[in-house]
This record gives sequence, C-alpha cells and structure tokens, in this order.
Amino acid sequence: MKALINIFKTPWLAWIWTILILIACTWPGKDIPSAPVAGFDKIVHAGLFIVWIVLWMVAYPRKGKQLVFLGMAYGLALEVYQQLLPFDRTFDWWDAVADATGVLVGYVITSLILNRYLQRLY
Repeated sequence: MKALINIFKTPWLAWIWTILILIACTWPGKDIPSAPVAGFDKIVHAGLFIVWIVLWMVAYPRKGKQLVFLGMAYGLALEVYQQLLPFDRTFDWWDAVADATGVLVGYVITSLILNRYLQRLY
C-alpha cells in the first residue's frame, strides 16, 4: 500500500492529468457526445478538477493554498483558451465556476479525509 501511495506522491501523475484536461478542453465540441442530462458537463468539469487538486495535493501537501489558486487560474485560463480556438469551443463562466468548485471540493476532501488517512499510514 505504501508503494502505491509513493507513486501518487510524485508530481508526474498530476502533470499527466493536467495535460489530459488540456487535451479534453481542446477537443472540438462537435466530436464530444451529447450530455445525458442538462448540466452534466458541469459535473464533468468539477470532477476533472477534483482529481486535479487531489493529485497535486498528494504530491505537494504543504502547498494547498497555492494549488487552490493555481487550479482556479488553470480552469479560467482554459476557458479563455477555448474562446481563442478556431472551432466550436467558447468561453463559459459556468464552466469556470464548476472548475473552481471542483478545486475547492477536492481541497476539502484532501485536507479533511485523505491527509488524515495518510497520517495513519506513517
């Protein structure tokens, strides 16, 4: 179990996830399947950023506030980036809000639950 935890403590997995989010947000909208329910894309945005902050917080547990700021800035920057793309992607404030919400939820999950669990392992 400790070996698995140590894999997550290195930032390479967080970097891969960061790049995968960028790729997903660059993908042309017409190629993305339609949402099964209204607002589903906001749940996806929040979920992506929950995982993002958890991976970064495990790699850098003492950098929580900076990572929260970076996560929110990354989500907002992705929305600006999507507006600049030459195909059917656009800036959406609600996506940025969902990203920020995901960062905050992931931060709370990591701070309250995951860190306490990791402390018991060591």
